[in-house]
Amino acid sequence: MVTVVVPVYNSRGTIGKCLDSLTALDHPSFEIIVLDDGSTDGTPEICEGYARVKTVRLDRGGPSRARNIGINLAAGEFVAFTDGDCVVDRNWLQELEGGFLSPEVGGVGGDQKSPEDDSVTGKRIQEFMKCIGFITGYIKTDRSLRETEHNPSCCSMYRKKVLQEVDGFEEDLFPSEDVDLDLKIRNRGYKLIYNPAASVAHYRPGTYSGFARMMRRYGQSQWPLVRKYGMFRKIHAVPAALALGLVAVSAILFYRPLLALFFCIPPVVIPVWLLGKTGSVGKAVLFTYLFMLTVAHWNWGFFRGMISGK
Repeated sequence: MVTVVVPVYNSRGTIGKCLDSLTALDHPSFEIIVLDDGSTDGTPEICEGYARVKTVRLDRGGPSRARNIGINLAAGEFVAFTDGDCVVDRNWLQELEGGFLSPEVGGVGGDQKSPEDDSVTGKRIQEFMKCIGFITGYIKTDRSLRETEHNPSCCSMYRKKVLQEVDGFEEDLFPSEDVDLDLKIRNRGYKLIYNPAASVAHYRPGTYSGFARMMRRYGQSQWPLVRKYGMFRKIHAVPAALALGLVAVSAILFYRPLLALFFCIPPVVIPVWLLGKTGSVGKAVLFTYLFMLTVAHWNWGFFRGMISGK
């Protein structure tokens, strides 16, 4: 038995597609619980139109609290998570389940792709995130099943007993609450597995300004993790490296202006690297812009979180 938990908030535009895919899953025994987190756009009314879906209306409290309530309500031995802006593959649950190769595997996650009807901008953002996925681990490029450090909560499954053992998601943390969860699980000695055959189609922001806001939220949410656990991800070293780099460039510009040209090498290497990855000059230019946007706004969020303490 698997329980699928879906936290939603104002997802009217995509929740129907999400639930259509979930109710069509090829799996012998599963239930679907939608936790509506105080939507005001008619989302819960859409969910209640699906006979197979159990809809629970909540006051606004965040996705972590919603997921924890879903865990407590779950009848399944396994609990799978996705979001209201995702469309799952028909074999999604079977592929996630197939990653539990031994009792020491606490959770399994899968791949993300673009929905066919996503916006052109959304598809470009997805392609960019896939291109640089190895940097953050949020989107992976592996083609075979392997152990991993983190699986995003939009495409994951856990043993219910393991979720209960670590007290579920931190309710005052969003986003990156799934990063925190996976770290707690691994610290208990469990393994996490990534299976690329388990995939969801994930709608992305329809504008680049929306993408920038998303990066700021991601950056800001990392500060509480660093404060709590220390620098346990490679990406946590980026703010310190950036700050040191800016100090070095400022000092060199003041004392040795010509030597500062050395620091122009990385910005030149990035578009060349992206050109090799994409094989397209147009995409290399766009992805270079998105890369700079990502670095600027992620670090903006991180330092804002550090200064504000939030």
